[in-house]
Amino acid sequence: MSTNYHKITAGPFQENGYIVENSSNSTCLIIDPGFSPELYINKIEGNGLKPVAILNTHGHLDHVHAVQPLKDYFKIPFYIHTDEKIILDHYTQSCVRYGFPPNQTPHVDFWIDDSNNLSIDEFNIKIVQTPGHTPGGICFQINNDIFTGDTLFKGSIGRTDLPGGNYTLLMKSLGKLIENTADDIAVHPGHGMSSTIDFEKSSNPFLQGL
Repeated sequence: MSTNYHKITAGPFQENGYIVENSSNSTCLIIDPGFSPELYINKIEGNGLKPVAILNTHGHLDHVHAVQPLKDYFKIPFYIHTDEKIILDHYTQSCVRYGFPPNQTPHVDFWIDDSNNLSIDEFNIKIVQTPGHTPGGICFQINNDIFTGDTLFKGSIGRTDLPGGNYTLLMKSLGKLIENTADDIAVHPGHGMSSTIDFEKSSNPFLQGL
């Protein structure tokens, strides 16, 4: 199965969400839809795509704010790691803190556990467990692309000063991520520009010596 992706950057935090398309049958996955659900709807319908699921790398407000509106519109299930329940439980509180009218807290259809693979429709997804930014942070590798959420950025890493963050755990997760992901895999983070594993290994100051 060949895939390609569409990036949508939206909201005051300029969060990157992604639509990953199966080129053979026009089904797609939605990953980390943060804000502006209409942008996802327009891109999906404009390209004649059929979404089959929403996947989230973690549960922070800027990554889940559009989840429930898209679930309701497309009638599709939502997947997130079970250890993110504590983060989702504070979704409304986080909206109030940052001054956003809350949507309905996303309803989780499938809690991801510590397994390393997930199959949805024809998508075969490699899951890399990367707690540290949040307790249940994960990355999704689909073919030659890995979607890292707020675990790994181009030239940086996720913050750990928010509730549930753990720097030591994040560094351990990053070591596992770069050890188990091929150098030529494209890295698509939750904020900022895309990169590659090789580029990050050679230039990201946080990864030196791992």
